[in-house]
Amino acid sequence: MRASRLAALAGAAALALTACSSIPTEGPVESGDADVDPVEPFEPIVQGPGATDGPAAIVTGFLTAAAGGVASDFTVAREFLTPEAAATWDPSARTLVYDSGAVAPEWDEADTTVTYEVPLAASVDESGRLTDAADETVERVEFGMEQDEDGQWRIASLSDGVVISEANFTSFFRAVQLVYATPDLTTATPELRWLPRVNPATSAARELIEGPSPWLADAVVTGFPATAALAVESVVVEGGVATVDLTAQSAGTPQERALAEEQLTMTLGSLPDVTDVDVRIGGLPIADGADITLSQPPVPDSTAAVLAGDRLGLWDGNTLAVPDGAGAVPQAARGLALSYDGGEAAYVIDGVGVQSTTVLSAGFASMTPIEEASEDAALAEATTVIGGSGLVAPSYDRYGALWTVERAGGPLLVAATGDEPLSLGDGWLTGRTVVALAVSRDGSRIAVLSKAGGQASLEIAAIVRDADGNPTGIGEPLGVGAGVGAGVDIAWVDNLSVAVLGEPLDGTASPLWLASVGGFTTALVTLRDASAVTARSGESSLVVVGEDGTVEERAGTSWATVLKDTEDVAYAG
Repeated sequence: MRASRLAALAGAAALALTACSSIPTEGPVESGDADVDPVEPFEPIVQGPGATDGPAAIVTGFLTAAAGGVASDFTVAREFLTPEAAATWDPSARTLVYDSGAVAPEWDEADTTVTYEVPLAASVDESGRLTDAADETVERVEFGMEQDEDGQWRIASLSDGVVISEANFTSFFRAVQLVYATPDLTTATPELRWLPRVNPATSAARELIEGPSPWLADAVVTGFPATAALAVESVVVEGGVATVDLTAQSAGTPQERALAEEQLTMTLGSLPDVTDVDVRIGGLPIADGADITLSQPPVPDSTAAVLAGDRLGLWDGNTLAVPDGAGAVPQAARGLALSYDGGEAAYVIDGVGVQSTTVLSAGFASMTPIEEASEDAALAEATTVIGGSGLVAPSYDRYGALWTVERAGGPLLVAATGDEPLSLGDGWLTGRTVVALAVSRDGSRIAVLSKAGGQASLEIAAIVRDADGNPTGIGEPLGVGAGVGAGVDIAWVDNLSVAVLGEPLDGTASPLWLASVGGFTTALVTLRDASAVTARSGESSLVVVGEDGTVEERAGTSWATVLKDTEDVAYAG
């Protein structure tokens, strides 16, 4: 979609930032204290309206002052409005983040309006939920103008919210992960929000207490009852300790209070100036004796499963090893998946069934480097766990269940050990061509890449589970990755990002998008005619497989060849 969108809106809402002093190039080297205080949020210098400013200049000044107001307050911005508009305008209602492109204000003298056609990068609602915009999306922003009794122009009508460049957006807003729990109360599930850098602890605590977004709510648990609220509208951070005072109505059961404390500790503890969190109700500790500790979602082991020469093996990043004399699979086997405990591998046989095998369960140390192994290998003993007619590559969740779906659409199919497959999410994918799916590391969400009418769509849906972790339903999907094109495979890169491998482009490098759930989408390129993607933890762990059997791993900003003659590679998941 884009590697970076940092250009200014020429002649319009560009926010002028004062320059830092230059770095000295001459003089003696001086010693200093290595300890530095946390960087304070930058407060830009903004100016009020000029007495002779015309309508376009008034709107331009307002946009600049409103953008700067995010880092301080909106007092100067309201000077550009009529008293009535200043009293009703709500700058926190929405933030429009604009993309690159030069546009100019259009003054309509007959209608007394100033209009901008803003190239949109994203929009953010009042709770910090970001919606990424597809390339070439344009938002029309209109301001109604009038002159006061002194003949000076002011804005009389406008939409709530602010307009800000992407460069200033990332300077004035912070990405914060609000932490909720899986229903079994063992694992953290994050939701990304974009909150002002001015006192982010207060904003983060308030949004966490408010609860998860509707699309995620049925998949997670929170310790805050519906009546919960901050007792004081400020979370004070002193000496690294964030003190959160809650109302008496915030107290639930002992277990809920313990969970609420853990959620606040993990959420606020991620902020750079917070080292400890003190949560109180009526001046007393919120959790009295009860304790809940949430673990981060599992990170796949550094050893990946490999399908090479129609034979299963393991790759530790350096050596490809196989069970000597064993581990062969039918030639039609594709779509490799590995369980988080390494005990099972699964694959699709010609689309008609997902098979699982324990042939790799003894681990890498028990295997032989492929070049030293005997050429003859017995067929791996495998069990068909899901049958079908055109199944996509499966994905394991952290509970050990396998997920797949028919390419022609229909319900998601889930197989847990020893159980008959479940059918979930009827109606969601009906009428769509499904390309790929992948379950998130925490097991709370599933990503699905599909097509309808020639248009690709990446969606994330919540997985509803009972307290034992058994899946019981699928929530309403959330579209992410605006601008992602037709793809061939997807993989979770971390807890909040999905890699989408694009279709091969006639001998040119295949596109690869990184779509953040609640954030922006960035674009990379990889080797030619790539057919599969997997990742362990972060962009640097990305691995792609080419149609010619070449395997490349992300190396800085480029790629390095790590394997040859390989059909598929899969980290756990």
